[in-house]
Amino acid sequence: TLVVSLLAPQGSTILLAPDGAERAELAAAVAATGRPVVLVRGDDPARVRTLAWRAARRGACVVLGGRVAALAPVPDLAGVIVLDDADEALVEERTPTWHARDLLLERARRADVGFTVVTPAPTVEALVACGPATSLDGPTARTGWPIVEVADRRADPPGLGLLGEQLAVALHAALDTNGRAVCVLNRRGGARLLICRQCGEPARCEHCGVAVLEADGVLVCPAGHGTRPLVCAACGANDLRAARPGVRRLGNDVAALVPRAAVHVVESGDATDPDADVVVGTEAALHRPQPDDPAGRRPVRLVAFVDFDQELLAPRFRAAEQAFWLLVRGARLVGDRRASGRVLVQTRVPDHDVLRAATTGDPLPLEETEAARRAELAQPPFGGLALVSGAPPAVAAAADALRAHLQVLGPVADRALVRAPSAAALADGLAATDLSAARTRGRLRIEVDPQRA
Repeated sequence: TLVVSLLAPQGSTILLAPDGAERAELAAAVAATGRPVVLVRGDDPARVRTLAWRAARRGACVVLGGRVAALAPVPDLAGVIVLDDADEALVEERTPTWHARDLLLERARRADVGFTVVTPAPTVEALVACGPATSLDGPTARTGWPIVEVADRRADPPGLGLLGEQLAVALHAALDTNGRAVCVLNRRGGARLLICRQCGEPARCEHCGVAVLEADGVLVCPAGHGTRPLVCAACGANDLRAARPGVRRLGNDVAALVPRAAVHVVESGDATDPDADVVVGTEAALHRPQPDDPAGRRPVRLVAFVDFDQELLAPRFRAAEQAFWLLVRGARLVGDRRASGRVLVQTRVPDHDVLRAATTGDPLPLEETEAARRAELAQPPFGGLALVSGAPPAVAAAADALRAHLQVLGPVADRALVRAPSAAALADGLAATDLSAARTRGRLRIEVDPQRA
């Protein structure tokens, strides 16, 4: 395979794979070449982790694991391979936060060895670190993807609800071929998306394109680009309605649509019912069944993203990359075009760069656009960004102290963003600020290069 061919011929290679099922396949492929494989897993018992650490310290091996493998103490590092660096499983969320890709990039730099990222969804950080990407030709890339169908909901009649006509047809087709279906909706609470009743467009900020919120009779950009009256930027109408979908409601709607099917609702932390015909839930529903899962014998014929605009228009600077990664996870669940599955995306912005990348199988134009946008706005990796969160009094005090050295946006409630022209300038500004007084006012957390800001 491609990954095995990238292993260093001598010394040790650290191979990071965030997907547990994929690690098992990779371990077998590497072992078949006669190379010693050291599996490093953070959830193993302490004794097993200690034995793996000792084996890695002896060197001349391939260290394989999730983000904890980035810390493996190999004495003869000769190469680093990171798979799927867009997967947030590679991010340590506990303080101090870090991304395994960035840690290994620094280790590779200090050891003067090769650093390779292998992924169908390259991040801007990976492109900056590795230089121009090597990609498959167009026909080959498209073959590796399933059919990606975009359902434009702008013309849907009022009152149709969460299940559009194309989704209903695709759902029945998947079940009629003895397959399963997964319906994804990343909304559990009261998050709102305003839709224009006249043209069907979502209400977005005219400056940055994220979904705006209604507050005190005006539309507010959550990214800080000001306010405007309650009018649609696309057609000028002032007839906006709030869409508040949730997975529980979606599960009820699907059960009513396919009454003979077993419908199971999954949220974060829930286990998937292996006997379910249709799984409805947040992105947690996209975790692939393990090989010994009985559900693995019934193929997933359909992955449907019921309201993808919540991802495309999210007020996060990585929203496009994260939305595309969700499509990659859905595509892996149904398999390539030979598997006869499909990914269906319901949206009101069908011309979005993310959807174009998925339908063509070519993510590079999307990432090039993202890189240019981030460079212009001095966002990571071209600038420094930190998220300050915690108790509102502590965040407010910290924001006031940080303004002496850095640009601070907010605070809004319990969050504030801190910006700098570079990561080094951000680190220097944070180090120069005494936050001890702010910490006396409550819990305070600082996350550098936040994934969800």
